[in-house]
Amino acid sequence: PTPEPEVIELRMISSWADGISLEEFGDRNVIGAIEDATGGRVSVVRAGGPESVPSFQQLVPMRDGLFEVNSTTCAYHPDFTSLACGWNAIKGSLDSKVACGMFDLIDEFYQKEVGVKYLGGVSPRVGSRTYLTKPIDPTTGRLDGIKLRASGPTATAFVENLGGTAVAMPIGELYEALDRGLVEGGTIGGGAQLAVQFGWHEHFKYVVEQSVGSGQLMFLMNLDAWNSLTPELQQGVIDGMTLANHRAASEFFRLDQEALGVMADIGVEIVTLTPEAAAFVDNVNAEAQWAYMADNEPAAYVERFLETVACVKNSTG
Repeated sequence: PTPEPEVIELRMISSWADGISLEEFGDRNVIGAIEDATGGRVSVVRAGGPESVPSFQQLVPMRDGLFEVNSTTCAYHPDFTSLACGWNAIKGSLDSKVACGMFDLIDEFYQKEVGVKYLGGVSPRVGSRTYLTKPIDPTTGRLDGIKLRASGPTATAFVENLGGTAVAMPIGELYEALDRGLVEGGTIGGGAQLAVQFGWHEHFKYVVEQSVGSGQLMFLMNLDAWNSLTPELQQGVIDGMTLANHRAASEFFRLDQEALGVMADIGVEIVTLTPEAAAFVDNVNAEAQWAYMADNEPAAYVERFLETVACVKNSTG
C-alpha cells in the first residue's frame, strides 16, 4: 500500500488572545482552511499567544525559526515595516487588491526586506473604529483634546492629525487603561465585537459608526519553512488563505453589527458622521499612511505601492 503522505506541522504564534473573535475567525478559520486546501497535509498549530510572546515582539522569533507562522497585524512590527498597512488604508475588495498587484508587492517586500513570507490575511470587512468616553462633533469628526489608544505609527498620526493624543498599547491593556482614566477611548480595528468581548463598552459612551480604511489580520511565515514546502503545498496554503477570507466575510460583518446593537442597548451613543466628515476622516487616515510610508519605506516600493492604490480606486470607483 502507498504510505500516507507526511503531515507538515507549522507552529503559530498569535497576537490574539484565545477565544476572542480575531482568534476564532482569524486563527482558527485559517488553520481549518489551510488543512482543507492542502488535503490535511499542512497542519498549522497554535503554539502560543500574547501571553507567551508580547504581540509587538513576535516577528523576530518567527523569522528566526522558533515558530513557523505569525498571526499578527501590520501595525505590530513598525521597527521593520508598516508597508502592509497600506492595504488597510483604503477600502476595496480582496480580489481588486490582488488583481492590482498589491498582494504580490507586499509579499516581495516582506521576503526581500524583512526576510519572511507574506501569506496574506483575513479581512474583518470593517476598518478601524473610534470609541470614546467624550462626545465629538459629527460634522467634523475631529478628536481635539482627547487621549486615545492607537497602535502603530500610522494610527498615531491619524489620531494626532485629528487633534487627539495617541497612546500606544496592545488591545489587551486597554480595559485597565480605561478603568484608570489613562485614555479616553481608542481607534481599533477588527469590528465592534472586540469592544464587547473585552468589556470596553462598559467605559465607552460613544462609538463612531463609520470605520476608516479596511482591515486585515496578517499571517507571516518563516522563509525557510515556506521554501521547504513543495510548490503544490505552497499553492495549497495560499488557496487556504483565500478560502479563509471568504468564510470569514459574512461572519465578521454580522458580529460587528450585532455588537453595535449591544452597545446601543446599554446606552452607548452611535455617532454617525456627516458624509463630508466621514470622507474627511477616511482621507486623513489614508494620508497618514502615505506620509509615513514616504518617510520610512524605500522610495521605489512606495511609488509602486501608490500605483496599486490608484488601480484599486479605479476598479472600485
